[in-house]
Amino acid sequence: MQQPTLERKWTAVVNVNISRCAANFGKFEIGFEGLKENGPDADFREQFEWTRSSVKVSVDFGADEAVAHYWIDKVEPCACAR
Repeated sequence: MQQPTLERKWTAVVNVNISRCAANFGKFEIGFEGLKENGPDADFREQFEWTRSSVKVSVDFGADEAVAHYWIDKVEPCACAR
């Protein structure tokens, strides 16, 4: 019999001020300081796209991983502002 895989899911709701963006979409990254029980800790980033004023984001982690810190990083300017 196979053991169930244990995972953790980190979730957040990101609010976006879209009042000055005619395109109503854009990309951003969230940086993470990841902790790993059975290996080296590592910083990494995940890219997301917003398409409305509030977007739910999530990242899966293994059972031996956790998030120490996170931050919003590399917010792409609105496509209509380029």
